[in-house]
Amino acid sequence: MGDILSYDGGEIEFTIDCHATAPIERIDIRNGLETVETLRPYTEADLGRRVRVIWEGSEYRGRGRETYWDGWAALTGNTFEGVRPINRYNQDKRCGPVSKSRLEWTALTTGGFGGFDAWLKDSESGMLRIHTDLVKAEIPVSDIGYHDTRFEAGGINRGIRVFRMPDDNPHRAVTVKRGLPVKPDGDNAYYVRITQGDGHFVWSSPIYVFRGKGG
Repeated sequence: MGDILSYDGGEIEFTIDCHATAPIERIDIRNGLETVETLRPYTEADLGRRVRVIWEGSEYRGRGRETYWDGWAALTGNTFEGVRPINRYNQDKRCGPVSKSRLEWTALTTGGFGGFDAWLKDSESGMLRIHTDLVKAEIPVSDIGYHDTRFEAGGINRGIRVFRMPDDNPHRAVTVKRGLPVKPDGDNAYYVRITQGDGHFVWSSPIYVFRGKGG
């Protein structure tokens, strides 16, 4: 639940206790429009052969904001062993392998995101190529890691992200505490956005903190 508090210190203690309906991909701690920190329930040592490719964003706000992501991904020096679409709500939109080294898809976004998980035969070998009208990119498989590699495509938060995940992510519950700075002027609207591995978001209500005596 949200709240409004006054506080005269420089930092608050922020506790997150999350119980999700699917494995947790990441937790973004936010203050207004700013992402203060991104947390993941797993470490770099847990990463495996699973690569996640996400397309997201929109052309602009309002009607006609659709962005089409029809395209393909191909591996050289490696092969795909499994593929699972993310946020494929329209079953007429295809997303899957046409060979052991090539995937094809038809997709669009209007501000949200879609994509796929791909399990590679080898976790380090080869080159991944991604081709859409808006993004054409190459990335060595060995460079795909814990943090996002992002290819921008203009518009509103529009682009493609590539990162690595554990082969199996068991984390559906996370409890963490963080010290967060309190801005000296204006409101601080602290809240979290949880991204589940199945593509769903979970949002908390904001807790507003402003400078003042007490709290």
